Amino acid sequence: MVLHRWAYRTSADALHPGTTVRYYYRTGDSLATVTERTERYVTFIGEECNGRFTHDQIDRLIRDGRLEVVLDDTDHLPPAGEGMFDLASKSTQDTA
Repeated sequence: MVLHRWAYRTSADALHPGTTVRYYYRTGDSLATVTERTERYVTFIGEECNGRFTHDQIDRLIRDGRLEVVLDDTDHLPPAGEGMFDLASKSTQDTA
């Protein structure tokens, strides 16, 4: 069975709280859930990654293949009680 990878042009406009994304970073990749969207930033949190990026940075990550929207109905948040700022090993200010 061959899995097809569909390429649609998307942007930061598609990311809203509850959206699942796959973020590719230096040491791997992970699923995360968008938790906040403001006029300037999009924030996502996952069990193995988190990030807060401007809309321009999000557009660049998508264009470079480092961030993908995933059609998924599961939240990929860390266990209850852990938030973005409680994860000492994770940077809260990732840069694209």
